[in-house]
Amino acid sequence: MTDELDKKILNFLQKDAKLTIKELAESLEMSTTPIFERIKRMERDGVIKGYVALVDQEKVGRGQTVFINIRMPVYTAENVAEFEETIREMPQVLECYHLAGTIDYQLKVVVENIKEYDRLLLEISKIKNVNVESSVIVLHDVKQQTAIPL
Repeated sequence: MTDELDKKILNFLQKDAKLTIKELAESLEMSTTPIFERIKRMERDGVIKGYVALVDQEKVGRGQTVFINIRMPVYTAENVAEFEETIREMPQVLECYHLAGTIDYQLKVVVENIKEYDRLLLEISKIKNVNVESSVIVLHDVKQQTAIPL
């Protein structure tokens, strides 16, 4: 469980993970030792999963985002495991959600262009017992946020 001080630390780190322990301590009007210990505990407990750089996808040639809705007509543990293992290996797939309802999975993918998306779709269609139900092409981002509200 996290307390209010943990949440304050997490809010600062979600805005700027490059903050030093000293900068965090100064912002929270505390000494560095308890801040350091709390961060290490949250890392150890898996509250903080890691630290990343947020990359502008257009500037690295991955400007097209597509959401793909997948249905699995033969829903078995073996088919689920094979699909999930295959999807984890596809670098274009940023996110994959297992859903309840008429769609079994939703993928968020980033590609350079529609031609690359077409090739990815063919690759996905080769996975056993998987149907691509629909694709939704993103026209532009309205909101993109990585910070979890605390």
